[in-house]
Amino acid sequence: MRYMRAYYSLVDDLFSFETFQALVEEVCEDSGNVFDERTSGMIVLRRAGRKHQKIARLAENSTHVHFFSKVLQKGEIRTFTRDDGSPGAVTKIEVGDDSGEVSLVFWDERVSVVEEIGTGDVIEVVGKVESLHEVRVIDLQKTVCDIPTRNDSEGFAGNPHDGDTIDATIVAIGDVSTFTRRDGNEGKRVDVAIADETGVGVLVVWNPDMLEGFVPGDGIHASGLRRNLRSAGREYSAGSHAAIGKANVSYPPLYTLVSALQPDTTVSVSGTIFCIQSAREFTTRKGTQSWVCNAEFRDESGTMHLVLWGDNARDPPAEGDTISLFNASCRTDRRGNPEIHASWGCLLISDSLPKSETVSISGMIIETVRGRCIDDGQQCLLIDTDLPFGTEYCVEGIKTGDRLSIGSYSEYIRSADLLKERIRSINE
Repeated sequence: MRYMRAYYSLVDDLFSFETFQALVEEVCEDSGNVFDERTSGMIVLRRAGRKHQKIARLAENSTHVHFFSKVLQKGEIRTFTRDDGSPGAVTKIEVGDDSGEVSLVFWDERVSVVEEIGTGDVIEVVGKVESLHEVRVIDLQKTVCDIPTRNDSEGFAGNPHDGDTIDATIVAIGDVSTFTRRDGNEGKRVDVAIADETGVGVLVVWNPDMLEGFVPGDGIHASGLRRNLRSAGREYSAGSHAAIGKANVSYPPLYTLVSALQPDTTVSVSGTIFCIQSAREFTTRKGTQSWVCNAEFRDESGTMHLVLWGDNARDPPAEGDTISLFNASCRTDRRGNPEIHASWGCLLISDSLPKSETVSISGMIIETVRGRCIDDGQQCLLIDTDLPFGTEYCVEGIKTGDRLSIGSYSEYIRSADLLKERIRSINE
């Protein structure tokens, strides 16, 4: 009967629990007892106008929510002891549908339910929205139906006549990135910075071929889009049923000056990156590896600390590059000072043209979070040749930013006389 209480919580503003029970019994009887209590309860909900919701449209602070989702990833169960000495347990699973993703949180005795759920299962959930990214589970059940997610090969459901429509100008087009779908196939996406009459946003295109022939500055008419309401900034997704065409519109991008940034806001900024520190690898709450990197950001109005996350940290822009950040977040650090974060949902575009030069250097091959590098004590360059770690080489090639395309190389043998001379100079 617990699920009946959960179902009732979705209509408790319409009638009493006794009335709800009577309506459920009526549906059971009208079906000749073909429908069980749970199915009858769902029918009562539909008749009351309380349909299943999409994840992207779950309302924060609502009484309860009711939705279908597919299990994407399961977390580990964490046990702890509360202040009063009683034991506790908590775990999370990531679920999604064709509109977005959310974490389901299970506390204490409910964590045992997770053991009966597998990745790829479709579940019906009744829960309470705790934040933009988490739902506390009240009740759930497995279903025999299937639903698409944003990681499925079919992308978003719908057609060009459904969803959102925008007329905008392409500000910048990011690099095409690849990922592995849950069916094992390779997928591709490209993020596009756009500007319209309301400001700047990001358009995620799940089929990069849709952008063939488009360049920054072009006007577009895009239909069949899905607005990601869980993103702090303005973000749209164009799935396989979206349509993108030319439009005679022109909107300039509006950037916020560093001096005008306020904490707890989502902004787009343009300026110079400098004082880039080495990236640090860490394990996320989901158990995956990621990276974080600190730097400084400057525009004509001032300077602010910049924190890069994920791939932006692992492979940051070059020192002194002019960059633009779209849907970046402004937060406060531990001292209460504002800082810019380029994390999930933020598009980083390097506006600087790479400068190339022919160089010859000698150094040791080392492993970094960015990949295989050669370090000569003055600079550390990412290389494109599979040289063994811990060995010194003399290399010649084309240096572009902090990358080196090696043309030729030979193992570096240090002169014994030079080593003795260096040791002697250090001792003196």
